[in-house]
Amino acid sequence: MADVRSFTARPLSKQARSDLKDAFRIYLSSSSLAALRLRADDLCTLSSAEGSPKTAIAWTAVENIQSTVVQTSRALQDCYGIKIGEKVAITKIDGTLDDIESIILVDCSDPEKIEKHGPIADGEKSHWEWALEFPLLRSEVLATGLVFELELKGQRRSFRVVSIHAPGASPNRTIFRFTKNSKVSIGTEVQPREESRSSIAVQSVGLGGLSRQIEDINESLSDFNLDPRSPAMPSFYEHNRGILLYGPKGTGKTALLRQIGSAGWKQVFRIGTSSLGRSTSESESKLRNIFQEAARAKPSVILIDQLDFIAPKRTSFESSSLVSVLCENLDAIQSGSVLVVAATRHPNNVDDALRTPHRLGTEIELQVPTAQDRAQILRAIRGPAFAGLNDDLIDFIAEKTHGYVGADLYALLLLICRKARQRQLIEQGSTILPAKPPSQEGDSSPSDLSDASNGEVCIDLDIRETDILASLQEVRPTAMREVFLETPKVRWSDIGGQHEIKKRLQQAVERPLKHPERMRRLNVKSKKGILLYGPPGCSKTLTVKALATEAGLNFLAVKGAEILSMYVGESERSLREIFRKARAARPSIIFFDEIDAIAARRSSSSQGGVNVLTTLLNEMDGIEELRNVLVIAATNKPDVLDPALMRPGRLDNILYIGPPDLEARREILRIWASKSVVSPEVDLDELASCTEGYSGAEMVSICETAGDAALDEEEETQQEQDVKLKHFEYALTQVRRQITDAVIQEYEQWRDAQK
Repeated sequence: MADVRSFTARPLSKQARSDLKDAFRIYLSSSSLAALRLRADDLCTLSSAEGSPKTAIAWTAVENIQSTVVQTSRALQDCYGIKIGEKVAITKIDGTLDDIESIILVDCSDPEKIEKHGPIADGEKSHWEWALEFPLLRSEVLATGLVFELELKGQRRSFRVVSIHAPGASPNRTIFRFTKNSKVSIGTEVQPREESRSSIAVQSVGLGGLSRQIEDINESLSDFNLDPRSPAMPSFYEHNRGILLYGPKGTGKTALLRQIGSAGWKQVFRIGTSSLGRSTSESESKLRNIFQEAARAKPSVILIDQLDFIAPKRTSFESSSLVSVLCENLDAIQSGSVLVVAATRHPNNVDDALRTPHRLGTEIELQVPTAQDRAQILRAIRGPAFAGLNDDLIDFIAEKTHGYVGADLYALLLLICRKARQRQLIEQGSTILPAKPPSQEGDSSPSDLSDASNGEVCIDLDIRETDILASLQEVRPTAMREVFLETPKVRWSDIGGQHEIKKRLQQAVERPLKHPERMRRLNVKSKKGILLYGPPGCSKTLTVKALATEAGLNFLAVKGAEILSMYVGESERSLREIFRKARAARPSIIFFDEIDAIAARRSSSSQGGVNVLTTLLNEMDGIEELRNVLVIAATNKPDVLDPALMRPGRLDNILYIGPPDLEARREILRIWASKSVVSPEVDLDELASCTEGYSGAEMVSICETAGDAALDEEEETQQEQDVKLKHFEYALTQVRRQITDAVIQEYEQWRDAQK
């Protein structure tokens, strides 16, 4: 993000030039210019608390001034409405001044002069227009509202700029360059407000992934734009008075509020918890004053962040006077004069009286971004000037950041830049000056930075996939931070056999993410839940760990017994909270290990368990649809589960994970042997044949017991030992098979009963 600092506006200590050449220069100390990365004659924006951003030209102060002070001319103060002593924020912007094609001025002389000399006759306008070209050319930099004095034919008149036409200019620029090719016209009536109203629109510059929301907002802002070509609205139609933005933390609500404030309003008012008074009466008075000033400065906008703190939901035992004042003033807003835009993280915590069609009638949700949205956000943060992060890397990050919001992506990019810088320093040596991370608005590139004082030049920042993968391990999605679990480091290659199970799990997870259009074409919905059942030790939990690692999704692991609480309602609350966090961080996986502890068959003697099971059923397939959240459950006791849990729409994908077959046992032995030192005399295929009926956990136990036996021999002989055949033979006598044929038959009978 470009550097932003606040300064106190002060007048010029010297006399301003009579030709207005320096009217829109702002004077800063050398240290302030350096901190803002500005040089003399660079363009910048001035933002006050109660106004839209204005364009100015940075300049070095001719005298020693404090680093917190900005000197401004009287002309700039009058045009931009900036008061002496007011705090203004200054930001660097790229580009140069746009040339004026045509400009309109009006005679704003004193009424006495107009009465004495009369209005300018039509036949004399061309003479005055020709005479005005000289002072306009000398001033060069013009803005709407600037006043010029001109004497011609013994008459001294004042002219004010009311309209500037500069084709292709940025809509947020307020100053332009007058050239010899610019055409001057004298108008008969003032129309600046109408023109400003016709251009009220939110720009998507610097905001990624919010195109749909910005389109909805601009549709509401059409009430404030006067276009004679627009159809006449019926008599019952009321202009939009309020917009409510809501969504999870970090999705861009505050940034969108700032962008709405820069849409071209005459004046912008901001309401926050810190701007209101300490007492209730003082807060009410300030609220009323803000609405009154906004009505006088129409069209204007009132921005309210964290509305739920200012206007919380009222109960039957209390009332909020601030809510009443807000409702009263919203009802009093005249058509097309004032718009109120509020933002909140929790819309249901806002008082219902404000969420009516004639108050905050338009509600716009800022959701957790999709992969496509995340790519747009990353490109908006990167900007056009930084080449170290190409589009391929951005797409790679977007695919790996499920559940990340805009704030998370910004934090992730900062960490990626730091890790890339550290890696380059290690590779190149500490004498290389590290490049700075890219700015959010892309206003400078590391390759453009240099240190002229010591002759060292910054190298380009080179970002690689290794930097991204390392950073992803440290920056977690906001919604997952309070339940952060280290992603299991288990791969499919670590699990022997079970190829059909792996394939079905991969399809359940990857299809909705990679091929949603194919599923929509065939009208196939993604799986809601998967039940893994089988004897103990057959890799049910290990399989889910590998799925979480390979899929890269946000992973919430829950042990069934941990949810149960002795306090009434606490178990149900814990379960609802788990699903809430999973929805906020979607796409995600919830894994219930030992689900039989909370989802046993219902009976009249287990009321507490019934409530927990009912909550689980409602969360999985209730009124609120569970989207992009996959529930996986594992159990050794499928026969005790409630049948309602396994109907279509819940745990409808039931997979049996039994003891490994011969080929799977070979794979388990080979995987373990590849990480150990096994003697060539050991025939792993023969060993796999001798372990018929052993579970995967028992196979690993055989290998580890053989390794322990080799360690014992190594300690006795004081010589390094390989794991030999005799060690495996010893292990087979120690590790007994626990899964009998009768146990296998019970699982198979239950499986057949479900068909």
